[in-house]
Amino acid sequence: MHLMSRLREIRLTCERGFTTVTLMGVLMVGGLLVVAGFAAVNPDISLSREDQDQKQAYGAAESGLQWYLNALSKDNNYYLKCTAVPPPNATEAAPVNEVWTGTGTRVWRKLPGEKAEYTIELMPAPGKAACSIPDQYSMVDQYGNMRLRVTGRSRGEYRTVIATMRRRNFIDFIYFTDFETLDPAAYSNPATMTPRCSRYRAGRAGQGCTEIQFADDDDVFGPFHTNDNVLICGSPTFGRTVRDLIEVNGPPGQGFVSNCAGSTADIDGTLDQPAGTLGMPPSNQGLKNVADPAYRLLGYTAIQLQGTNMLVRNFKKYNDNSFHTMNLPPNGVLYVENDPLQGGCTAAYDRDNDYSSQQAGCGDIWISGNYSADLTIAADNDIVINGHLDRNNEGLLLGLIANNFVRVYHPVSSDCDNNATGTISNLRVQAAILALNHSFIVDNWRCGTPTGALSVDGAIAQKFRGPVGTGSGGSISTGYRKDYEYNDRLRYREPPYFLDPVQAAWRIARQNEQIPAQR
Repeated sequence: MHLMSRLREIRLTCERGFTTVTLMGVLMVGGLLVVAGFAAVNPDISLSREDQDQKQAYGAAESGLQWYLNALSKDNNYYLKCTAVPPPNATEAAPVNEVWTGTGTRVWRKLPGEKAEYTIELMPAPGKAACSIPDQYSMVDQYGNMRLRVTGRSRGEYRTVIATMRRRNFIDFIYFTDFETLDPAAYSNPATMTPRCSRYRAGRAGQGCTEIQFADDDDVFGPFHTNDNVLICGSPTFGRTVRDLIEVNGPPGQGFVSNCAGSTADIDGTLDQPAGTLGMPPSNQGLKNVADPAYRLLGYTAIQLQGTNMLVRNFKKYNDNSFHTMNLPPNGVLYVENDPLQGGCTAAYDRDNDYSSQQAGCGDIWISGNYSADLTIAADNDIVINGHLDRNNEGLLLGLIANNFVRVYHPVSSDCDNNATGTISNLRVQAAILALNHSFIVDNWRCGTPTGALSVDGAIAQKFRGPVGTGSGGSISTGYRKDYEYNDRLRYREPPYFLDPVQAAWRIARQNEQIPAQR
């Protein structure tokens, strides 16, 4: 017995500490697992931090862009101050810089409560070295676009966006009017009708103003804006898709007013009422200073566009009444002004025009043909379209800007019953049209048999509604029916040096990220 007890004691003594060894092994393996797990997760922690910083840097760049856009909303000419803009507050400098080339410093501005910050660079227009306060075109190119480069940074991560900005413009719409009524100049007593009819619909009620309707066969394919409301008969079409804004004003629910039983506007765009107003600039005189001196002409001028050149008849320039070949203007602008030495321009609009006389001193342009470059043709007085106007490739833009009327040549017989020789059936006009103080109008619209469609591929903007024909119910009796389709390229660019509305707001037309960022 004693021997057995002794052996049992010896065996138990040999196992003393075995549990401790096992525990240590478990702890060591667990520790290795923790180390391995941390090693595996640590790169993800780093990547998450980097990803967060990149997002904060991009958010800072977006904030900088919105800050500048907000400054433009308060002052449309903010960009003309270049870098000499007022500081945002008493403790910070404005983060507006000339183009940064990698040397020197940029002014940055921190986001409130964040470590991220942004800086803004003014991108000069092509051909310009830098933003210049005396030169508005140092920042805005001939197509109406201004570019900014905005960089954000956060903890060493940088993101850069480049934004192209444009003013809200007449040519954002296929059709724009200030007043949806007959131009007072087209009455037999314009002096009496001007104060009566230069009002929106409710204000001119009972004043004897001639109201013009959109008829059943009229198609306005594109965005639409009037500072007034609209008279319709039948179901004219407005817009193509929901992308096209149909902007009207007037009393609630009366953006479209029926002029005959059962009339309902076919609105394929997105209706916006009340849409607010766009102010018309008083004249196109600024274009005269833009035009090259060789392309500033005086008095009556006839132009036949022929691709890369044009035939021009201007007595003051050539001392004869023949056509002479000229290249298209180098910067795309031609301006014709009234000639005081030929008596100036005193002729009023002739609502029964027989084209028997043309006042030599009037800065009028008669134009037709096809063009192979972007152009803006502007007149002190009227522009008369006396033939098709076609572009030679889809990317080209033509602007026609008249201080008074843009007119369609439409001769009729003396008894006002039949069309005369020279009437243009199914006329095509591929241009952006702006009649600053009057209308886009068809001469003698009240006379002659129907002459098909007046097809405008571009944009139309006018102070007063210009008639292009007459109708009975929803059908055309004289003149043209309307077939207007918007040129979507006008959303992003415009004819050279085209005029902006008064106090029009800036908007972002395009935005993309620059890779790599501007570090």
